[in-house]
Parts: sequence; structure tokens; C-alpha cells
Amino acid sequence: MPESVQKLILGHNQFFGISHLSSERAIARERQFSDVGNIVRLVRYAQERWDAGLMMSTHTRANGVAEAIRNDSRLAKDLRLHVLLPYMAKYVRLSNARGLVGMVSDILGQTTWAERFGLGLKAGMGVVKGDPLAKIRALIDIEMLPFKGLRLETVFLHNALTDLIAGFGMVDILVFFCDYVRDRYQATPGFCTLSFEIVVEKLTASGITDAAVMAPFNPVGYQMNPSRERCERAAGMVSNPIVAMSPLAAGHVSPGSAAQYLGGLQRIGSVVVGASSETHIDESFGGFQTAFEDR
Repeated sequence: MPESVQKLILGHNQFFGISHLSSERAIARERQFSDVGNIVRLVRYAQERWDAGLMMSTHTRANGVAEAIRNDSRLAKDLRLHVLLPYMAKYVRLSNARGLVGMVSDILGQTTWAERFGLGLKAGMGVVKGDPLAKIRALIDIEMLPFKGLRLETVFLHNALTDLIAGFGMVDILVFFCDYVRDRYQATPGFCTLSFEIVVEKLTASGITDAAVMAPFNPVGYQMNPSRERCERAAGMVSNPIVAMSPLAAGHVSPGSAAQYLGGLQRIGSVVVGASSETHIDESFGGFQTAFEDR
């Protein structure tokens, strides 16, 4: 497993019709990327031109994207994948529409009978043995099914769960997640967070120094809790690989300003940034590559 995370990572929000800047832009992106072929062409460009990886959540569209990547011999071999799980909105939407039982049935309906049996056995044995972690293992495995056979580099826990777990001080769950991702998927474990200072404190106290931490870093302090200054200070005190997300602050910061800012934070060596065209990729990745060239 790598000691550091890939420097340049293409984000996934634009592929799922998500824009923090405007609803009109979100609608346009939803229309553009409803064709999986448009996603794959952009991913291929980022990988071939910039040796970029791909951040991918377990959104329902991820199945089609993953299958298209598997069918592209070059991408299947060279593209490094960074998975963010679970896709929280999916569970909220399904549970509201179908109830908890219906939600589980819908999710398992995407698996083969063999996979379904194995997952059910794993969860069932957890109930018999009184092992709650067995159920968590089964849920992780369900989320990871779309990415079978692809080149995994990092598996991140969603910030909603990371921050909840850290807030309650359940450090044993953080340790468990790291161990399971390493052993089961031979990937680097990671934690996405909107509470960077608190999470890295918990990781350090637990002796987790090699798990990646993905958090907002940008020159205007957007989503940097409790403050930009405290996040920057915490970043200088940990040895964990740090991945900067939201570097453009939802469109309020230029790629050049973002690259200059991250270039001044020596402990940050990776960035994930969304782009909806080849031009956007070049504008963003060129500056970030220069900022990270000596790291």
C-alpha cells in the first residue's frame, strides 16, 4: 500500500448532478453526465493527461461507471480508485421510500445469489455470536461490490459517519475500519471529515498514523471547522496523509489561488477537485501539480 495518497484525484460530484454553486449548474451536469460515456471520456482524459485518480462514492450511478471502467482495458489497468462510502443520501432516500426492510432488499437485489448468501452469512453469524462488527463488515462489503476487480488505492469513510464516531469518542470503530480495509481490500483506509482538528486528534490518540484524512482546505476557510487557522495548525502536527477537498470553495476561489494556498501547506500532498470538461481539468490540475511537485 502507498505511504501517501495519489496527488491528483478527480472528484465525483459533477458526475452525479451535484453543484454547491447553483441549481442550474447541477441540472446541466445531471443532463451531461446521465450518459456514462461522457463520464468515462473525462476520467480517461484526467488519467492519461495528468495521471489522476478518481474519487467515487457509492451513488447508484457508480455501478454503471465502474462497469464501463472494467470494460476499458487501459482504465481497468491504470486508473487508481478512491472510494467514499457509504453514499448517505441513498440510504436516507431508500429508507424513506421503502422502509428499512425494503431498503435492504433493494440493495441486495443488485448482488448475485452467491454474494447475497455470503453477505447474509457474515451478518447472520454476527448476530449469533453477538458480534456487532460483523454486521458492519457486511455493510462495507455491500458498498464495495460495484468496484470489484478495479484498482483500489483508498477507501474513505463518509464524513457524516467519521464525525459522528469521532464526536462520540468511539475510537475502536476507527481502528476496526482501518484494519478491515487493509486486510479485506488491500487498500489504504481513509476518513473524510468536516471536523479535521477533532478527527486527527482521535486518530493520533489511537495510534492511527497511516490512514489518510480528507478534509476541506481553501484560502477562504470554506467548511474548515472550527476555523481555517486551527485546521492549518492541526495539519502541521500530524503524520497522516492529508487530502484537500473543496479547494475551490464551491466555485468561490480560482484554481490559481487554490494551488498557491495549498502549495504553502507542506503537510498536504493530495487534492480532490471536480471538473466537468477537459479545459476545467487542465486549469485545475496544472497548478496543483506544480504545488505538489516536491512532495
